[in-house]
Amino acid sequence: MKRDVAILIPYKKRDGQTLVFLERRAKNAARLADWFGFWGGGLENKETPEQALIREIKEELNFEPIGFRHFKDFEFGVLKSVKHIYVLEVDENFESDIKYNEAQYGQWFNQQQIEEEKLLIEDDKKVLREFFKQMM
Repeated sequence: MKRDVAILIPYKKRDGQTLVFLERRAKNAARLADWFGFWGGGLENKETPEQALIREIKEELNFEPIGFRHFKDFEFGVLKSVKHIYVLEVDENFESDIKYNEAQYGQWFNQQQIEEEKLLIEDDKKVLREFFKQMM
């Protein structure tokens, strides 16, 4: 059975390039412990992807995402998941507005850094390649 996941990609533009904010997952996380990944999680109890996204981001970052937009849905066989991807342009104060409740920390990445990051699964890199392509 496929797992439906709602994901938020916070991003900002700085010095002519787009940066995305990813989490460094907890060392004891059930999935991909100590790797980089997206913010968000699985849908529960007949939630819509949007409802799950808001709940997950509040849980993970103590932050209410306002103004996010749907980017695209991706289906992956390896993790048997459907990823509902949402994006939110954030300002320079974003990091002071959040609190890490589950992740070790968050980190900004540009497109080149995403390609070079060894602790980011290929499925997530595919999503981010699409995102960066759209942002050009």
